[in-house]
Amino acid sequence: MNPYFFNTPSSTDLIGLPAGNYHIQEFPEDIAAGDTIRVTIGNVEKKVITFSEENLYPDKIPKQHDRLARHTEIELKFPYKIKAIKLFLDLGSRIVFVYGKRDTAIVIRPEILKPCEAHVITYYNKKKKKKVLNACFFGAGNPVTDIHRAMTECEVVIAVDTNSREVPGVGKVAATTAIEAYFNEVTGEACHMRTGPIRQSIMINPTGNPEIHGISKMMHHFFEKNPQIGDRLVGIITDSELDLLKGRNLRVAPFFENNLLPENTTLFYATSDSGSTECMANKLIRMCDNKSEEYLNQYINQKHST
Repeated sequence: MNPYFFNTPSSTDLIGLPAGNYHIQEFPEDIAAGDTIRVTIGNVEKKVITFSEENLYPDKIPKQHDRLARHTEIELKFPYKIKAIKLFLDLGSRIVFVYGKRDTAIVIRPEILKPCEAHVITYYNKKKKKKVLNACFFGAGNPVTDIHRAMTECEVVIAVDTNSREVPGVGKVAATTAIEAYFNEVTGEACHMRTGPIRQSIMINPTGNPEIHGISKMMHHFFEKNPQIGDRLVGIITDSELDLLKGRNLRVAPFFENNLLPENTTLFYATSDSGSTECMANKLIRMCDNKSEEYLNQYINQKHST
């Protein structure tokens, strides 16, 4: 169902909500009860802005006359069946709230209902298929509707990408690059970010998926070198195994071998194929992909020259 957003509702509609600038979607009165709500926001536009020392500059956005419209899908799952009345989107915090009633024979007044899990996926349609640009998966609570805003909740975000190749006489060689990033501010139109240290490593015949093995190795090194992080949230951007991210973030599926993600870690998905001029997650994973390919070629060329 596509939402129809209009101006800030009256104060009576805001009972139970924090102060904010809200747009809302009203659901039909005869909507069936269910445990899942899915809405789509069309024509999503973003500008990528980065920090270079003390200067702030926008990325150059190439002219793309055939660029396909971007959409954001928000899916909220509840631990019980509900009848949704209105969906509120805070345009400042980008947090989404659902106002409705539990589907029960006992009369209960409407309230702000808290989902037990949610996902936010930005995509475009290509040849009747959904091409995912980036995605976030959340546990219980009212989620944000923007990956940039979600990443500002992290003390640091680390993009990790691994490129691998079979090398005769050596085996599978995997080159991994990790780039740290710090998000300073997010507005409705832009993402502000500065990058930090870059880590790179070579693995020979990595276990399982080289991408996941590479992330595990980089996480171990990061936490070993940064004990001051403590239990503050760390985000990891990957372009691998999108279908497994939800279970891994909810700690119901192992991340690497039999190990769950650390409690203070959350995974974000971003593709390196497109979206790098619109979203910093995509820009970072593309940077990692390029650097890993360079590092891999350098290693192989050195091997051939010896």
